[in-house]
Amino acid sequence: MKVHKKRITQKEIAQRALIRPDFLSHIIRGRKSCPPRVAEQLEEVTGISRVVWVWGKSWEIRQAVEDFVYSYSDSHGN
Repeated sequence: MKVHKKRITQKEIAQRALIRPDFLSHIIRGRKSCPPRVAEQLEEVTGISRVVWVWGKSWEIRQAVEDFVYSYSDSHGN
């Protein structure tokens, strides 16, 4: 039987950072810039540097989030 590891979702990341999921989605896709205060909250939740959140290119942010999501499943999955 294959064991599925739980990955954290963007919705869960947003909830933990106290922002709306659609706002996080816009940040990740490069449609909106990330305010410094939100970047601090996201850094606390994900460990992704606030520098990446504020000044990173959209592909850098997407890659960092993807890396976090999969590393989360490796360390928290069942």
